[in-house]
Formats: sequence, C-alpha cells, structure tokens
Amino acid sequence: MKRLLTPILAGVFALSAAALVAQQDNRRPNDPRDNNPQTYDSMKAAGTYEGTVSQIDQSGSSFVLRDRSGKEVTIHWNSATRVMGSSTQGTTSEPAMSTLKVGDEVTVKTSTEGSNTVATSVEIRPKKS
Repeated sequence: MKRLLTPILAGVFALSAAALVAQQDNRRPNDPRDNNPQTYDSMKAAGTYEGTVSQIDQSGSSFVLRDRSGKEVTIHWNSATRVMGSSTQGTTSEPAMSTLKVGDEVTVKTSTEGSNTVATSVEIRPKKS
C-alpha cells in the first residue's frame, strides 16, 4: 500500500504545482491585450472610415466625416498623412489637405494618438455635381 500511495501523492503534487504555475503565467506574448491594454484600446479605435466631409478645420488640422448612417467622427491629420486622389498628392499634409472640400467623398485609414483619431491615409473623391 505504501508503494502505491507514494507515487500517487507525488503525481498529485506535480499536477497541482503545474496548474498553479500555469495559472500565474497565462500571458500570450504576441497578444497586444497582455502587453499594454491601452495600446489594444487604441487599436480598436483605429480603422477605415468612408463618408462625406461635413466640416474642415485647416488650423486645427482636422475634419469631420459623416458616414452613411449619419454618424460623425472628427479625424485629424499630420505631416505623415498620405493623401491620394487630390490634384496635389503626397505626404506633406498642408498643401495636399488644402484640396479637401466640404462634400468630398473620402476613404480614410486611421490610427489613434492619445484621444485623437489620426488619418494615416486619405483618398479624396471630389463631390459629385
């Protein structure tokens, strides 16, 4: 009986220790939610928006985009924002973004910087007459 009890107790101890270690180290190194929850929240806000430009604030480097459902989102731009489809294409935001007009249809890819939604690329399609 003693010969049988010792290996069983050793096995139970080993399994308990393994379960305890697994419970403490459940991180997934490639999962951004484990590394920095704020980064993950920022990634959720990043995405692609399509809609119509309803307001432009050149001095604030931002515009308001209204999607098909009527929801509005303020999108900022910076010097790294790529602009396509305008008469002035490029990565210098001020001259290229100056071609943006209220009523233009746009597709915008974004990232998040702090609390701002920032355009990484903007495809401008002039408003339909």
